[in-house]
Amino acid sequence: MAPRVPSPVPATVARAAAAAGGQLAGVALGAFGRVRRGKPLHPRGTVHEAVLTVWGAERPWQVPLLDEAGEHHGVVRVSRAAGLPPPLPDVRGLALRLEEPTGRVDLLLSTTGVGPLTRFVLLPRLTERRPMTTLLPVRTPTGPLLLRLTPVASGAAARTWLLAAARGSGPWEPVGRLVATTRPVRPDPDPPLRFDPVRHLPAGVSQYPWVRLARDPSYVRSRQWSPPSRWRPRQGA
Repeated sequence: MAPRVPSPVPATVARAAAAAGGQLAGVALGAFGRVRRGKPLHPRGTVHEAVLTVWGAERPWQVPLLDEAGEHHGVVRVSRAAGLPPPLPDVRGLALRLEEPTGRVDLLLSTTGVGPLTRFVLLPRLTERRPMTTLLPVRTPTGPLLLRLTPVASGAAARTWLLAAARGSGPWEPVGRLVATTRPVRPDPDPPLRFDPVRHLPAGVSQYPWVRLARDPSYVRSRQWSPPSRWRPRQGA
C-alpha cells in the first residue's frame, strides 16, 4: 500500500490567510499614515549612532552576522508604536540599521514576552527598559531564528542592550552587545528613515513566505501613502 501523501491544502490556506491579512493591514496602515501625514506606526522617535559587537557563536547559525566575532556600526531608532505620550503604556520599538559589505541590514524589535509563546506577543510597557524581540521568525539553514535585546545598566553617554538569539521557541543564547549613544544624531534627531526588515536581511537569512505575505503590504502601503515628503516638519527644524 502506497504511503499517504500529506495534503498541501493547510499550507495553501495558511498562505492565503496571511496574504489576506497582510493586504488588510497594509490598506489600514496606509490610510492611517495618509490621515496622520506621517508614519502610521512609530510616528515619533530619536535616532542614535550605535555599535553592535558580536562575540561569535559556539553553535553556528550559518549567519555570518551572528557566527563571526566583530563590530558592526550603524544607527538605532527608538520609538513608541502608537506614539502615545508618557506615562501611558505603549509598545516600545527599536529599529537597527547596519551598513554591511553585503548590503543594508534592517532589524526591527518590539517589546514582547520572552517565554516560548509570549515572545510572539506584543506587550505595551510603561518603560523602554524591557526586553524586545523580532516577534516573527526568519529562516536560516539551521531553522527559525529570533533575536532578543535586553537592556542593561547604562551610563550618561551610552545605552546598552545584550543581544541573544533563539531557534524558534528554544532557549535564548547570548551572542553580543548593542551600544547606542544617548544623544540623538544632529541636526535632525529623527530624520525620515524608512526601515524595511522584509527586504534588508542579513546574509544567510530569508523570510518565510507567510511572513512576507503578512508583513510586506504594510511597508509598501505606508511608503506609497505616507512618503517622507508629506510628513509634517519637526518643531524647530
